[in-house]
Amino acid sequence: MEQRLKEDYRREKEKVNEKPLGMAFVTFHNETITAIILKDFNVCKCQGCACRGEPRASSCSEALHISNWTVTYAPDPQNIYW
Repeated sequence: MEQRLKEDYRREKEKVNEKPLGMAFVTFHNETITAIILKDFNVCKCQGCACRGEPRASSCSEALHISNWTVTYAPDPQNIYW
């Protein structure tokens, strides 16, 4: 039984790696840090328009294509199909 469950787990893990959803949920220690991150990724250089500035760069920014990211508060956990 245990071996079968381990094999099922391995197969499911392989499926996940083959078809990424293109999303992640990130948690922070407090609301202040969350607000800073959200603000950094949703900077707008113009008042009242839909354009977006670039978030602060890091050595990994280009490889991670952060300019393509959309950063928002996560939905309530009750509204997520786990």
